[in-house]
Amino acid sequence: MEYKPWEKVIARSLDYVIGRTDEDEPKVPVLTQRQAKIGLYLRIALQFVNWITCFFIIAGIIRHW
Repeated sequence: MEYKPWEKVIARSLDYVIGRTDEDEPKVPVLTQRQAKIGLYLRIALQFVNWITCFFIIAGIIRHW
């Protein structure tokens, strides 16, 4: 199972190390491609939660300023 180009870009931008195949060993413990893809999506979701939280904090500060 190969990664799509946009998945590779997002993985690299989030500092999420992935290999090209199941036999390719990145510097972290090796996961199957399916497990790595699930981990990637979880990190994307967590990053969006961080961005949304930051947005609401900044919006609250600006509103009460």
